[in-house]
Amino acid sequence: MEEIYFYCQECDAKITTDQLALLNEGKCPSCSSLAGFSTQSKTANDEFEHLTMINDTELLQKTLDS
Repeated sequence: MEEIYFYCQECDAKITTDQLALLNEGKCPSCSSLAGFSTQSKTANDEFEHLTMINDTELLQKTLDS
């Protein structure tokens, strides 16, 4: 089975599931942040990277075409 990694949402440090279980008060071992951890790195979690912008006319047309 493949190891699952978690990424600090503050500094993007990568840790294993075992390391996550041993954290002191949930703080990142690299930066001591309490921002939390995610299975996606901060850089991979960029909400604006794959953003599609549409205007009201396009939205209305897509709604009417459905």
